[in-house]
Amino acid sequence: MAGIGFELRKIYGKGTLASSVFGTLYATMTSVGPSLLFAVLILFLKLFMDRSNIPEIQSRFFISSLSYIFMGSILISALFSTVISRYISDCVFEHREREICASVFGVLSLSTVIAGAYMLVLCVGMALKSHIPLPFLAVYYLLGILSTNVYNLIVYVSALKEYKEVTLSYLLGLLTAIPVFLACRHVFSIDLVSAVYIALAAGYFVIHFLLVFLCVRAFGWPNSDHFAFLAYFRRFPKLFCSGFCYMLGFYICTIVYWQMSAMRETVSIFSTTPSYDMAMYLAIAVNLPALVLFVVKTETAFFEKYVRYLSALNKGSYDLMEKERENMNNSIRFQLFFIYEVQLIITILLTFLINIFFPYLNVSSQSLNTFMVLAMGLYCVFCMYFTVIFLYYFEDHAAACIGPVVFLAVTLLGALIVVLTGLPLYPLPLLVGGMTGWVTAFLCLKYRLRRLNAFLMCR
Repeated sequence: MAGIGFELRKIYGKGTLASSVFGTLYATMTSVGPSLLFAVLILFLKLFMDRSNIPEIQSRFFISSLSYIFMGSILISALFSTVISRYISDCVFEHREREICASVFGVLSLSTVIAGAYMLVLCVGMALKSHIPLPFLAVYYLLGILSTNVYNLIVYVSALKEYKEVTLSYLLGLLTAIPVFLACRHVFSIDLVSAVYIALAAGYFVIHFLLVFLCVRAFGWPNSDHFAFLAYFRRFPKLFCSGFCYMLGFYICTIVYWQMSAMRETVSIFSTTPSYDMAMYLAIAVNLPALVLFVVKTETAFFEKYVRYLSALNKGSYDLMEKERENMNNSIRFQLFFIYEVQLIITILLTFLINIFFPYLNVSSQSLNTFMVLAMGLYCVFCMYFTVIFLYYFEDHAAACIGPVVFLAVTLLGALIVVLTGLPLYPLPLLVGGMTGWVTAFLCLKYRLRRLNAFLMCR
């Protein structure tokens, strides 16, 4: 996200109130704008289904089937994200932009195969158990592949400088979905669930096309080696492990509860936990500001000190190296604790507001009670993630792997204990796992900062 940082430094460098407000809005739209748009869309669809005169079973089928699509898409894209980020960084540094564009098509090809296999299992299951019509299954299959590819393309978005165009691509996708939905309902008289899926598939197709176009325009026409990035999986297995364990730990409780908990509900082949899933959605929403804070603070302050330290390490005296290292360490401590403290305040305030107003939107009290604990759990998870990112900067992949692995292991163990004992403590494993992973990652970072000179010079 260095390009965002360069742009933000230009904005904030003006030193005016207007520039500060604009910089914050810019950071919001570039870092979480697409996610925010679709979070609002999913919430709107949930409320729309609740207020439509359709059978409850259809509403539950829609939410459950859509949850399986996005869960699969996120986890499949997590197989590539961290390693591809490193590959993109090396290509940019070595001026091999055409290889970046080639990897776009390579990643999309592999993710299409994996997502296609996953979606095929779901479609075959629906056809055999519930006799779902083939046209619906075709649209459902297509949406699963498109959403997976869009999540993979987000990794490449950070290497682009057209941040406004990227957010505009998502907005155009949403605007495409609306008339498609209206046409399906009022012109072709298609049932509500099928119409929504067709509209979502159309929207994601537009986003997919526009993001690929932006990559080709930014990096040039690809060369012939579309799978050169695969060598990075052999070179950086710990980097892959760190990123995938973090994302899997994020959703491991949901997966366990869907399959084993007493509160699960089953529609067709889909088992979900509606109250827990709604609480998880709200918990993610209240912690999104942390991503904006991290982009603003890290990219506008830390990166500059990081570059100065590396310059001193390459050609400076020992005293200069120590001076720049101490400046950088102070910057890291300040920025991390600033994010920890401010996001904690935001999480607490938004939790109170949601508990006051969301009962009027028919959100159950069980979901709200679960949400309060999950909000703090995800706060810890995000803090762990931000801490791990600093270890990525120093290329300490072994240390960066420890926190997410501990987080995944503790969270999984806690979820299994909860479902096997029948204790009604469903949000607790994520909170305990997040806290454990956060503390572990922080201790790893603290250890690395004390021995940073020797680590970087002896690599």
